[in-house]
Amino acid sequence: MKRHLIAGILALAALAAAPEAQVPNVALKDLGGRRVALKDVLAAGPAVVSFWATWCHPCQEELKAMQRLHETYGGDGAAFVAVSIDDAKTTGKVKALVKGRKYTLTVLLDPEQAAMKAFGLSEVPGVILLAQDGTRLYQHTGYKPGDEVALEEAVKAALRPPQPACDSAGAGR
Repeated sequence: MKRHLIAGILALAALAAAPEAQVPNVALKDLGGRRVALKDVLAAGPAVVSFWATWCHPCQEELKAMQRLHETYGGDGAAFVAVSIDDAKTTGKVKALVKGRKYTLTVLLDPEQAAMKAFGLSEVPGVILLAQDGTRLYQHTGYKPGDEVALEEAVKAALRPPQPACDSAGAGR
């Protein structure tokens, strides 16, 4: 038991020490059965990746907020991906929920929780904002009303063009 605990702690420490610009090399299926590599999601710009499950009530609220953010910023170059960790038996519930709520953001299936584990998450809901180069800009687990405000601010900042560095030596010429 102690060995497993120590091994787990060492694995988490290794994840924490890993470079932040590492997007896990994981491909998941979308609701149509097509494989989508998480790295490819970053091709056009920053991406918000939300991990959720149909049985998780706070996840449902976060998904509504994700859809609103997708509608607002999806056309500006940000990608919004909802990754369901429901097992293979409940995939039908995922499809029904997405269709019933008319969600238009990308939904991927992670029944083995491979992507969730690769990102170092252990609970849902969990959301990560990645810069186009894969750097983690924001991460949050759990959900309560208002959490989407901080996420929205982080998305806005990620979409802003980089500001040139101030050249104080040339000031006043």
